[in-house]
Amino acid sequence: MERKVKLLEQYNELENKLERLIGDFKFSADINLKLERIECLLELLGNPQDSFSVIHIGGTSGKGSTSSYISSILESDGYRTGLFLSPYLQVLNEVCLVEGCPVKTSELLDVYNEIEPMFIEVANRTKFGRPSYFEVKLALSLMLFRKKNIDVAVIEVGLGGTLDASNALSTDVSVLVSVGLDHTEILGDTVEEIACDKVGIIKENGIVVCGFSQESTRRIALKRAVEKRANILFIDENFKYIYCDGKTSIKTERFCQHDINLSIQGEHQAHNAACAVAAYEQFVKRKDKSFSHDVVTKGLSIAKIPGRSEIIQSQPTVILDGAHNPDKLSAFFKRLKELSAKPIIVLALKKGRNVNAEIFPILGNAGAKIIITTSFYDKGIWESMPSKDLATEIKKNNSDPTEVMNIADPLDAIKYALEIADTDEVIAVTGSLFLVGDVREYWHPKEAILQLIENACKGG
Repeated sequence: MERKVKLLEQYNELENKLERLIGDFKFSADINLKLERIECLLELLGNPQDSFSVIHIGGTSGKGSTSSYISSILESDGYRTGLFLSPYLQVLNEVCLVEGCPVKTSELLDVYNEIEPMFIEVANRTKFGRPSYFEVKLALSLMLFRKKNIDVAVIEVGLGGTLDASNALSTDVSVLVSVGLDHTEILGDTVEEIACDKVGIIKENGIVVCGFSQESTRRIALKRAVEKRANILFIDENFKYIYCDGKTSIKTERFCQHDINLSIQGEHQAHNAACAVAAYEQFVKRKDKSFSHDVVTKGLSIAKIPGRSEIIQSQPTVILDGAHNPDKLSAFFKRLKELSAKPIIVLALKKGRNVNAEIFPILGNAGAKIIITTSFYDKGIWESMPSKDLATEIKKNNSDPTEVMNIADPLDAIKYALEIADTDEVIAVTGSLFLVGDVREYWHPKEAILQLIENACKGG
């Protein structure tokens, strides 16, 4: 019992230290989107990112899944990997994984305390203030990757591309998974404007795997690649996938496999997996290493991607998916149709989301019941829309017999959904990755996860 209390105390200390880095404004492009601070901090830390290879993953949807697939394939091939993901589901440890395992809280806290004295020096040298919440999470992870002697870091972009802190890193392969409407208040109102920011991760003489589907955005990616003298590979030209009746086939330069067993089903995951295979293929080619079909098929089948089309229980089936923008929600509801005609939907959204234009057209007649809720806790820089306001907006648009309920507490919302669901029904929790994290507490409490990490982490 004493050990559990200490674990939680350490975690709360780390969480509080990181959250104190968030200023009066939770997010401001003028404040947060800078490269000067992270470049200065990494230099003060001895540029830990130069100790390993880097694969960089950007895009609107599918970044986390694609990153996880790439990391799993690399691990299956014997590489010692570091994986940086943002945001996290339930515990901060999930942003920094070594060989698929989140790093221990004590190790994260030790490294944070080691680098914290540098924050004032960054403010003095750059005149842009102390490093941001996201910048410190990234620097913390890179330091741990160096200490753990990893071979390859798979790094997910936080927001955008050009001025995201992760873009301060040199990369072996850049991956642009997709582009769609998200963070429009920051990145632009059209997919073309957003694409212009996303393609900023393409580096001089680099290798780029591009999963963009719109011709206009592909032209933007090609233009950037030409300017940077980078070699770019496009989906449906240089690599392809087919998803039909729940079966996936992928074909790249050196990989051709039918009926691949993906760890998570759905056409959007087939797209992500194809991008991951192409990225791995280009990485080993750049390193003059061998390529193995067996490695790829194993890596895709065992990749762990919690919170993305995650079936967490059956009878009734509960599926958790952090879809939070129109493209992700459309893909998720397409996947739901394979499982259920009328799911019970538990929904929360980020504050500022345009419910009328973006969300309701997707919800439509998707469910006989929609339970509106919110997040317990606004993790990091994003805030949740109050459930009362969201319920009002949904009801305002609702002209069919869909039942809309407001249960503000997410755990109460999932308990109610479980009470009213028949054993053969499907409950879908979606709209926010943070909501998924909150609801996941019902099956996997935070304290148990921290203990599991403590027990499972590999040494070295």
